[in-house]
Amino acid sequence: MKHIILLLSLVIMLLVSSTVPATTICATSDVTLSTIQLAYDPLSLDPIPTIIDVSSTNSSECIGLLSGNDNPAPSGNNIGEYGDGLLNGEVQTGGNADPTLSPDNTLFDPLYNPDPVYNPDLVFIEPSDLQDFDDDTVNTDPGWVYLGKDDGVGFDYATTGNGLSEINIFDVVDIDFFCDGGGSIDGCIIGTWSIMPDFDIAATLFDLFGEGVFDHLALVFKSGNVDTTTPGADWTIYDFNFNTLFGGGLDLTMPYNLKGTFDMTDIFDGHGISHISTWARDPTFDNTTTTVSEPRASLLMLFGMILILLRYKITRVAL
Repeated sequence: MKHIILLLSLVIMLLVSSTVPATTICATSDVTLSTIQLAYDPLSLDPIPTIIDVSSTNSSECIGLLSGNDNPAPSGNNIGEYGDGLLNGEVQTGGNADPTLSPDNTLFDPLYNPDPVYNPDLVFIEPSDLQDFDDDTVNTDPGWVYLGKDDGVGFDYATTGNGLSEINIFDVVDIDFFCDGGGSIDGCIIGTWSIMPDFDIAATLFDLFGEGVFDHLALVFKSGNVDTTTPGADWTIYDFNFNTLFGGGLDLTMPYNLKGTFDMTDIFDGHGISHISTWARDPTFDNTTTTVSEPRASLLMLFGMILILLRYKITRVAL
């Protein structure tokens, strides 16, 4: 009798376990960085910067699979303000919402379940990375800027602005995703990606973002149904943290051409890609203080000395 009970228990356990879908966990090796190169002016006579092979570099961290869709994209200024877009803490929208993102965005909302002030489980960045865009002395802005997405018909670039000016991301960076062997990523599983900023992107975006280009790059890959027991789509996010990659030796005030690979074979269980979204995080900076470069400071000092000499000369003439 005892053996029969044990056998029945084992059968029940096997039946129950067979009805529970396995949880697919992403791997940082799904998306890699292959080469890195300083962005350069193609019209310059200076030597073209060396392309550095870093093909063994996996993404720093990944989250997935997540259910639903990677909505919403920013609907405000798209400069990384708190609550403007999913990665800046806004709650996921659309059907089949993921429990980690709706009704609370437990992954990206810095104020979710604060302990003691901020979300202790904030993904990809630390509370010390948060910024204060509204000058209320509280750092709540994650700084994630949505660059756009490729849904199989080429990259659809977003815009960014602060209410006074607006910049099309297309004007400062080229972003491409290709299926292995070339062609659209629609239905693709394996392919390549590239982020190619203009050499003067920092100067173009200075009024919006201050010094620096970006210190994180997040690539969002969305598939069709992976878990067939749950309606909707599944997706995952891969983050490259350039504060720690390569020993933190990159000068984050300089723009870099980046190229890499992706392989969604395991994570999407053979299903093809629906779209790929791209986010970049603006590094922490003091947006209330304008840093005067050394050449500019020297010019101001020289101008001040000229004014003093002119004033002295006028005073002597008057005497």
